[in-house]
Amino acid sequence: MSSNSTSDGDAASAAAYANLPHDDKRRSTLVSIWSLTALSLAFLVARLLCKVCTRRRLWWDDHVMILSWVAMTVSVGLSTWAVTEGEGLHVWDVPPANYGVIGLLGNLTGTFSILGAVWSKTSFALTLLRLMSSTRMRVALWLAIVSMNIAMGLNAVFLWVRCMPLVKTWDPSIPGTCWAPQVYPIYGIFAAGYSAVMDFVLALLPWKIVWRLQMKQQEKFGVAIAMSLGVVAGSMAIVKTSQIPTLSSGDFTYASIPLIVWGAAESAVTIMAASIPVLRVLLRDAHHLTLQR
Repeated sequence: MSSNSTSDGDAASAAAYANLPHDDKRRSTLVSIWSLTALSLAFLVARLLCKVCTRRRLWWDDHVMILSWVAMTVSVGLSTWAVTEGEGLHVWDVPPANYGVIGLLGNLTGTFSILGAVWSKTSFALTLLRLMSSTRMRVALWLAIVSMNIAMGLNAVFLWVRCMPLVKTWDPSIPGTCWAPQVYPIYGIFAAGYSAVMDFVLALLPWKIVWRLQMKQQEKFGVAIAMSLGVVAGSMAIVKTSQIPTLSSGDFTYASIPLIVWGAAESAVTIMAASIPVLRVLLRDAHHLTLQR
């Protein structure tokens, strides 16, 4: 009787498992995040080559942009490792022994993704800082830079300190205590939302700067549009923000995938958007130099 009961229970469990979804997002995730990494690298290299070819020195905004791309690439590399451990599958399709590793890699991925995003925005703010002559506007830009880095920096720190002992933040099987489940996602939404607002603010500032320059109206409009492409990055940040509640999902190995992809997209698009106006100006100057020769 006991043997029959066990067999019936196993059969019921197998049937229940078979009825669960078994989607696999691993391949599409890798294609997405590495494509974004390659595209952003192409824009960054083009930006740096243009500066070298026009004999211009790299400034702080260039160095910070390089750091941003490196942080994003580290994040993508860690995500790739997590995918090999089972991230992208539903939690019931992943060996329980892999949960701790995936959790640790998730924390590391989140940290470098946050750094990549905030450094890319900082780089663009530094570019604008070079164009500002108004003391009030320069102070406003520095406030934006400092506040963004503090908000996002705390977001990265809280990712690691929300449980005691700290190891419990990535391995739920460890005994200990954690913040209430909704606390970190709420702060994460605030920080990411603030970052998105800063994208829109930084995208609008160039119009005030460019419209005061002595150039043709058509040229002004083109430069302002190029420098305002940060609104696309802001849109990416909003979509990423909407995915933060998935951090508290029980199906964390599958539900976290949109957050990973949109996190990479935010940094990549910001790098590309911040490089386009620089490329436009440098290519125009290079063209003028060629005509003069």
